[in-house]
Amino acid sequence: MRLENSVNVFAIIPLAALLFGVIIQLIFARVLSRRAKGWLALLCGLAGFAAVLAMIPTIASGKVIEVTLIPWDTGLPLQYHIDGLSIVFALMATGIGSAILLYSVDYMAHELEGVTRFYALMLTFIAGLVNLVCSSNLLLSYLSWEVIGLCSYFLVGFWYKQEAAVNGARKVLIMTHIPGYALLIAILLLYSRSGTFLWTDPKLAASFTTGVFLLMLFAAMAKSVMFPLHTWIPEAMNAPTPVSALLHSACYVKAGVYLVARMYSLRTPGVQWPIAWNTLILIIGCITMLVGAFFALKQTDLKRLLAYSTISQLGYIITGLGLGTSFGVAAGLFYCLSHGLFKGTLFLCAGSVQQATGTRDMQKLGGLAKVMPHTARIWIVVAAAIIGVPFTNGFVAKWFLYNAALTSGKWLVVIVAWLVSTFTAFYMLKATVSVFYGDIPDWLKERKVKEAPSLMQIGMGILAVLCLVFGLAPQFLMQWVVAPAVQAMGFKWDLSFTWLGIQTTSASLSGAAGVAVVLLSMLLGWIVYRLMQKPGAGLSPSANVFTGGDPLPADDFVGAEDFADIAETSFQLVYTAANPDPVYLLLWSWIKKLAAATGRILQLLEQHPFLSTAILAVIIFIAVWLI
Repeated sequence: MRLENSVNVFAIIPLAALLFGVIIQLIFARVLSRRAKGWLALLCGLAGFAAVLAMIPTIASGKVIEVTLIPWDTGLPLQYHIDGLSIVFALMATGIGSAILLYSVDYMAHELEGVTRFYALMLTFIAGLVNLVCSSNLLLSYLSWEVIGLCSYFLVGFWYKQEAAVNGARKVLIMTHIPGYALLIAILLLYSRSGTFLWTDPKLAASFTTGVFLLMLFAAMAKSVMFPLHTWIPEAMNAPTPVSALLHSACYVKAGVYLVARMYSLRTPGVQWPIAWNTLILIIGCITMLVGAFFALKQTDLKRLLAYSTISQLGYIITGLGLGTSFGVAAGLFYCLSHGLFKGTLFLCAGSVQQATGTRDMQKLGGLAKVMPHTARIWIVVAAAIIGVPFTNGFVAKWFLYNAALTSGKWLVVIVAWLVSTFTAFYMLKATVSVFYGDIPDWLKERKVKEAPSLMQIGMGILAVLCLVFGLAPQFLMQWVVAPAVQAMGFKWDLSFTWLGIQTTSASLSGAAGVAVVLLSMLLGWIVYRLMQKPGAGLSPSANVFTGGDPLPADDFVGAEDFADIAETSFQLVYTAANPDPVYLLLWSWIKKLAAATGRILQLLEQHPFLSTAILAVIIFIAVWLI
């Protein structure tokens, strides 16, 4: 349904505000201070966020917003079609992006080079996702897809004087750009069959075949770090922390999630996906879940641990979308929003630790809760969220996913997801204890570590508070944001939720019983913990819980490397089998050898023009004769 122009203005504001910020950054680069550039970027991000919020009531009422960006262009219309699904991802990009930009004001205040480049690319990055999710023109979507990829390349390689950053940027570009051609081929196939680039045109739905689905899925797998196209993301950790947070939580990896979700909108209304499509997505999601969790277990680098955790968490989201039911996709989208909040905050906390200590090696850290108490508290809240502790949005997201999978009869999905949740609790506990608890190492005492600056704390704190808010009251997010998105994907919305994510529909009895079991388990755990703290409980004062109660020498402790060694030894076969990089390197070496051989042949032909002309004539003759 087309709305009045006064409402349609909100659709243009996010992109316009972000691009305006880019232009001002570039024009006044020599005039503005580093902090002023940060505040300018933040104001532009907030303007876009406010415009997205203003569109929510309209979208929640069941309407859509349609805008033609260039009214006089009729041959290749550049159109926006903003529905519930668009709002979900635009909200993440501008909302979480604005919190990250606030954090960046203090984070980048002491950066001597490239501050203008940083903020211009960050704003372009956010604008790219906004344009991707709002466009109804598939060519415009593809352009945005590649703009996001190019921004990630430049941002990951921001510190281009460091070899690790350059190598990481190259790997990101190669592993995501090449699969992106699959999306372009899919778009061209759809156009050749339907005669339109607009995905909202009913003629295009009839052309959406299995081949097109597989091409789009392949492109999405690379963008959203699904196995086996996931190995680029740990190498992207040499970027500035705001880049890592934006890349992992709000923009880059969520582009592939959007593409998978949007493919539901491309089907013929009333026609379900073939079971094989959903099964394939479920398999990819479950394997991605497991692989990310396994590799996170053995990490001692804090940001690399969070990077592999991102892979695992994206598996949850894709699995929810793969269930192919109203509840399933609702669980996937709620998890997507929740992941943006807690994973973005985790990366910002890791960045605060690295900036304060000069390292992210967990083997060298410890006791930081004493000198960085606010960062430690924020970390604990969002670590609890990613683990799935009750009263956080992570618990509700996992609860929705389990419930949706059980309702669909997918017991194996529940088992895999539960197992991965156990691994998640283990490696997050390892990271928390290794970084924030225990004694402060002597070298850190000499460094005199200080708490993160105030704006960095505020940026992290806002996202952490939202993790608690949507853990206690998820019904508001479900009603105003998730429900319109589910309907935009072609599903009926017949679900109702209340506080803590409890369903109020006919299936609410089992949900309420499950919540009761969880709360009872927490109570019993707390009772056992308190009993163990009493004198005479049978536990030696020098005993360590991670050693099964056995005492440790006074100068020894269980650290991150011990957990990593255990994982490395126990799951060595998994690490070998689930690492596709050796295969990619082998293929890359063959390509280089082929290119070198081709170059030598061409050089030889250039040196003998008559011979090359004769060979070319023979090839043309044979080709014409065969035709």
